[in-house]
Amino acid sequence: MIATLEPETPRSEARALQVAVIEDDPTLRLFLKKLISRPDHRLTFAGAWESAEAAAKPLLEIRPDVVVVDLELPHVSGMDLIHHLAPRMPATAFVVLTIHDDPQKVFAALRAGASGYLLKTSKPSEIIAGIRQACAGGAPLSQEIARLLIQSFQAPSKTAPKRMPGLTPRESQILDLLAQGMVPKEVSDKLGISYATVRDYLKAVYAKLHVRSRTEAVIKYLDQTK
Repeated sequence: MIATLEPETPRSEARALQVAVIEDDPTLRLFLKKLISRPDHRLTFAGAWESAEAAAKPLLEIRPDVVVVDLELPHVSGMDLIHHLAPRMPATAFVVLTIHDDPQKVFAALRAGASGYLLKTSKPSEIIAGIRQACAGGAPLSQEIARLLIQSFQAPSKTAPKRMPGLTPRESQILDLLAQGMVPKEVSDKLGISYATVRDYLKAVYAKLHVRSRTEAVIKYLDQTK
């Protein structure tokens, strides 16, 4: 069984970001430890474990800012760990680092609560950038994964944005443009509104859809407007 503890308390903004790793490959686990611990990255290495069972209790005690987790772990999978811990650790971002580029695995991981999805072929600089982006509330995706997600949902012909129940026409329109692969800055240019206004719309959308990231919101929009 995976343990549970009391709800977490607010973090200090001044300290370095704490990053933990769950990876059963000892070589990669050591590489990630050295990468995260480099002084120029200004990160704090919070610990590494080879299995979900070994990591669960320490993670709930440490409550790091980011957990980098493999999907293929012995016994309890990384997916199951994320599904179990993400609701109990809302201030922690879970970033998948895996060899799998199957769209279904990507969708399943994001639905389970992952904030991002990176491939193990990513450059070290991309992994560090993904960690920082996830902690800042973003949804880091390897370029291959982002392209794959867009291709999975591209329609053969352009149609008018579909209205999602519970959202205003403008909110649905913004989600539709994001689903087409645009980033918020491109959406603001396309609609002739400020970037800050787009962010305000997205905050409202997150609250209405009960999601924590742009990626989760887009997936929910696509799921409910098929």
